[in-house]
Amino acid sequence: MKYILTFTFIVSVVMLFTSASRAEMVEFPQEELSRESVLPIFDQPEAVKKRTVPFADRYQLEGFAGMGLSDPFYNAYPVGIEALYHLNDIHAAGLRVAWVASSQTSYVPQIQQLPNANSIPFASAPSMKYFALGEYEFTPYYGKISLTKQNVMNLSISGTVFGGAVGMDAETSPGFGVGLNERFLFTRNLGIKIDLRAMFYQQTDVVVITPAKRNVVNLFLTVGAVYFLPQL
Repeated sequence: MKYILTFTFIVSVVMLFTSASRAEMVEFPQEELSRESVLPIFDQPEAVKKRTVPFADRYQLEGFAGMGLSDPFYNAYPVGIEALYHLNDIHAAGLRVAWVASSQTSYVPQIQQLPNANSIPFASAPSMKYFALGEYEFTPYYGKISLTKQNVMNLSISGTVFGGAVGMDAETSPGFGVGLNERFLFTRNLGIKIDLRAMFYQQTDVVVITPAKRNVVNLFLTVGAVYFLPQL
């Protein structure tokens, strides 16, 4: 009995290794194997691996238009240009100039219907006419995005501080502020830029009994076309 059990065990081990040696190897295509970092399949993978749009030592021109978001009496519509010089990929300095068209908001007729509101000289309320601002831009983030998994779009996020002059109907005020913008770059030279800025300045308050200067803050949202001049 002992020899039978031993023989049976030996036969089982031999059959096990024999079946294992006959197992077929299954191979999967390389693109179907998971990796630590999974990327879409692009026709030009080098566009993902490197920085396609360098900023360093390049001039950037922009034409933009937008609107003011927080003035209670006037809708402001700036149209202007911006010129920046990028010292490197992170730091830039430049000038932003705009002409501003204005129209009274819908709040003015509503306020005029209130008792004693006819005495408020809304026609004398100052409206912004232009601004000219020097600015510094800090760009800590540059990345890429693909919406179709076939093409790569470059993008950057920047913060801005600025200061200069704000012109109104019959007065000029120092202005300064901060902003946040994002660029979407379609090629090495072309893109669009979305910009949100908070601008601080002074203007005459006509609502109080004795009109006087007051500090105000106005938010501006602009969208512009960006062009990077080729490097010399």
